[in-house]
Amino acid sequence: MEIFGKVVVITGGASGIGKALAKRFHMEGAEEIVIADRDSKGASEVAAEVGGRAATCDVADGDQIRALIDDTVSRNGRVDLVVSNAGYVTVGGLEVSDDEVVDMFQVHVMAHLHAARYAIPYMVEQGGGWLLNTASAAGLLTQIGSLAYSVTKHASVALAEW
Repeated sequence: MEIFGKVVVITGGASGIGKALAKRFHMEGAEEIVIADRDSKGASEVAAEVGGRAATCDVADGDQIRALIDDTVSRNGRVDLVVSNAGYVTVGGLEVSDDEVVDMFQVHVMAHLHAARYAIPYMVEQGGGWLLNTASAAGLLTQIGSLAYSVTKHASVALAEW
C-alpha cells in the first residue's frame, strides 16, 4: 500500500507499535496522521514529532471511535487507512474477573469492529481505503499466562478474516 498523500488514523498511537507506525507513515509522506490514544499527553507528543494531529480516544467506547472517524473525515474529506492498534496485556487465567475479560474484549475486538463499522461507509463512498488491525502473535498461537489476552487476540484475527 502506498502511504504517500494518505489520511491515516492510528489508535494506540502514543507508544509502541502505534508510535513506530506513525513515524514510518510520516517518513513515507502521509498527508495527515491522527494519533489517537487515551493518553492525551503521549498522543500530543507523538503528533508533534510526526507533524500529525492528536486525538484523545478510549477505544473501549464505540461512540468515541465514531467521533474520531467522523472528525477525521470532516477535517480531511476522507480517511484512507484506519490502524486499529490499541491494546494491552494482563496476566491471569480462569481466576481473572469477568469484568477484566469484558474490558479486554472491548479494546481488542469491539474496537476493531467499531472502527470498521464507522470507517467502511466513508471508504466505500470515496472509492477505497484500508483497515489494519493489530492482533499480535497471540492471535495465532497463545499468550501463556494470559487467558483474556489470548482469547481476545484470537477473536481479533477471526474478525479481520471475516
